[in-house]
Amino acid sequence: MKSLKFVTAFILSFFLLANTAAAQGFQDVPTDHWAHDEIRFLTDKQVIRGFSDGSFKPLTVLTRKDAAVMLVRALKLPTIQQPQVKPTDLKPTMGGYSEMMIAANKGFFTVTGNRFNPNQPLTRDEMAKALAVAYGYNGKGTSSFKDVAKSNPYYKFIDGIAENDITTGYSDGTFKPTVAVNRAQFSTFLKRVYDKPHEYSVKKDGRILKTFTDETAAITYAVSQSGSTVHPVSNSLMRYEQKPANLGATGIKNGVLIYSGSEKADFDKAFFAPYLAKANSTFFDTFVVLGRQYPNGEFQETPKNLANYSDWKWFADKLFSPSGPLQPLNGAAVEANRKAKVYIGIPYPKRNGNLIDLNGKKLPNTLAARKQMVNWYISTVEQQWKRSGFTNLTFAGYYWVNETVIHAEDELLVTDTAAAIHKLNKKFIYAPHARTTNFDNWKYYGFDGAYLQPNTFRLNLGDPKARLHKAFLEAQIKGSSITLEIDTYSPHQMAAGLPNFETYLEFAKLYDLQGFLLYQGTEMVYRMGTMKGDAYQKAYEGLWDFMK
Repeated sequence: MKSLKFVTAFILSFFLLANTAAAQGFQDVPTDHWAHDEIRFLTDKQVIRGFSDGSFKPLTVLTRKDAAVMLVRALKLPTIQQPQVKPTDLKPTMGGYSEMMIAANKGFFTVTGNRFNPNQPLTRDEMAKALAVAYGYNGKGTSSFKDVAKSNPYYKFIDGIAENDITTGYSDGTFKPTVAVNRAQFSTFLKRVYDKPHEYSVKKDGRILKTFTDETAAITYAVSQSGSTVHPVSNSLMRYEQKPANLGATGIKNGVLIYSGSEKADFDKAFFAPYLAKANSTFFDTFVVLGRQYPNGEFQETPKNLANYSDWKWFADKLFSPSGPLQPLNGAAVEANRKAKVYIGIPYPKRNGNLIDLNGKKLPNTLAARKQMVNWYISTVEQQWKRSGFTNLTFAGYYWVNETVIHAEDELLVTDTAAAIHKLNKKFIYAPHARTTNFDNWKYYGFDGAYLQPNTFRLNLGDPKARLHKAFLEAQIKGSSITLEIDTYSPHQMAAGLPNFETYLEFAKLYDLQGFLLYQGTEMVYRMGTMKGDAYQKAYEGLWDFMK
């Protein structure tokens, strides 16, 4: 019977995820192309376009004309009405004439003998000049390249873009200033210009106190000005919100992470009571149930992740067992006369070693096999949820347990997982950690919500306010929300833990955080709501005051 159930779920799951290995976009820029994300960004912003045959031609050398067009589009510069520079080889009937005239008069490119040379290849030294002049990059004279002497007329421009992290040169210590730049390379350089805001403002009570071009300087100043906040300043291509995103599409107002793998053995209705209601009002409206650990292993991307189908099934069965989180949560919700939404965690399918199914068959570890494992798991969870008949719980969606997307293969895996979840009319969320990669792509991957972890709850950190400013700033830049954090502090830790948590809540109010997740170890809210001690009660009341 077990094998029959597995085969049924396996067949059902086959239809959930379509294989989308051929990424939408240019046929010659697959998802694993080294400049894929940069090209996608600039095409989305209509700075660069492809060719009529559906290609991008990433290796084609970029001309000076095309570079001028891209820069002027990116900066959204107005037409020059009374040009002072009038290159003789530019005619009004030429494609890109207006953009080249703007670039020439702004001094982006060297005009020799009053000629712009529109069809000549863009060289790396001219690229450096164009970017340095266009974006006001200044160096400190500290850059050193074997083939660019400080007496070189282009040195100050190359130094400027190096100082601002637009280039690092080649691994052999050279810059190769006369080498031509291709379309993929220039796309990469130009995208780096927009990887971070060009300016940051520090505000207090809605008033700008000071503006900075350096993020660290802005945060340092904000820390010195109690009650102030740091915000990204919008530019020609990027429009930034001035507070963390309210991700209303997820349905999450006040969400809490419930770790229910090997981290916590069992649950009961009493455990969930302080999570659901306080003073006849709803406390948390959304519960994200996930497992970080299984017996003798971990479900995230770590060397301890050796999980196979049986381990994933163990977790799915635990979720729906009488002592798992869902049945007691539903029972507690009934008693409290509350309704709650539920997100269920999807473990990370390991990238190394065979995947062993429930029949003991060893499956080669391929992208297709990993997708199929996720499909099977989703089907299994969907079937168990339908059989459970929860009266006071709504299955809202899924949570990506790995909390980051690192590999090109995982980009396809996550994108297809999102598509499958959306076909079920459910949402897909994650909580990227503070050092996550590819965070700026979370919407492209299909996530409906991202809740950035500041990772500032550990008590041995010496700069929590600077870290929190950085996290709330990053949330504004990336269009995400925030995960508030408090660990499962024991009574002797609460004296230090309470001020840290109060700082989180202070920043949440300062930055007008609406719609969040709470990391609380395995049971901190339960402790705050039930254990004796002023510090626990004060933390509970502080959280309630913020939430209401």
